[in-house]
Amino acid sequence: MVMVAAAVDPTSAIVLGIYFLIYLQIEAYVVSPRVMKVAVSVPAPIVVIAALSGGALLGILGALVAIPFAASVIFIVREIFIPRQNSL
Repeated sequence: MVMVAAAVDPTSAIVLGIYFLIYLQIEAYVVSPRVMKVAVSVPAPIVVIAALSGGALLGILGALVAIPFAASVIFIVREIFIPRQNSL
């Protein structure tokens, strides 16, 4: 989409690139943590920390995989480790 805008007008490509950058930041730091908190019961700070650490370690793929990985770790802790400790 940015390439099409660049072919038409370089100024519109810059504006579109800035728009996408702002949109992605709002989605990553505001929308995604709230959705994950409701859908998977993952606390918002854990979503942000997981996305940042996954992105730092493995790039975009790491950021995409980090949130489901964090949700699965939280699920395993809640369903396996905590009941075992309560039964002791």
